Amino acid sequence: MNHYLRPQLDACGVGLQVIGPRHFQISGPQVRLGNHVHIMTLPEAPVRLSVFEGMGSISVGDFSLINPGVRVTSAEGITIGRSCMLAMHCSVSDADWHDTKHRIFAPGNTAKVILEDNVWLGEGVRVLKGVTIGENTVVGTGSVVTRSLPANVIAAGNPAREIKPLESAERTTREALFTMDQTYDQFADVWMRDKLKANTWLGWLRSFLFPGKSD
Repeated sequence: MNHYLRPQLDACGVGLQVIGPRHFQISGPQVRLGNHVHIMTLPEAPVRLSVFEGMGSISVGDFSLINPGVRVTSAEGITIGRSCMLAMHCSVSDADWHDTKHRIFAPGNTAKVILEDNVWLGEGVRVLKGVTIGENTVVGTGSVVTRSLPANVIAAGNPAREIKPLESAERTTREALFTMDQTYDQFADVWMRDKLKANTWLGWLRSFLFPGKSD
């Protein structure tokens, strides 16, 4: 990863983790990742961070999580804050890519996009140009964000609108994973061992030879 991915980035902090780095695609300059950014990909759902002909930029803040199938495409400027989470198949774009009448030349109209700290985009959310999403806000699955959303709310719909406030007592942040007494790697190891503690060689052999519904 250090030899393949990092040279494609203008900046990259410590603790970058990419599951499936072969399916993490970076196109163009001005792509920057902060500290402890986690990216997960699948062969059928690659992650793409693309800057159009050097005209835009993409910045991903510390502790943020990007899941399989996410596409971030810039011709102006996209800022993703600290501890943001982008669920599978989200799309963030800061351009129209073509004019409604003159459809030959890209990128069309452009306007910066900002996801403030601790924003969570549900699966399949589309964020369009000129949008700012306030800190801590959660956007529901399948929503299309065509205009800015305030901080500390749950929003959903097409176009997305505020559904209800998000109480301060309900807020958490991915940064907490990295400020515990344990390191993140220690925490992940303990969590995985707990999840797999019931697994045995005998159980694996049985599931291989005589698989059941639960396997």
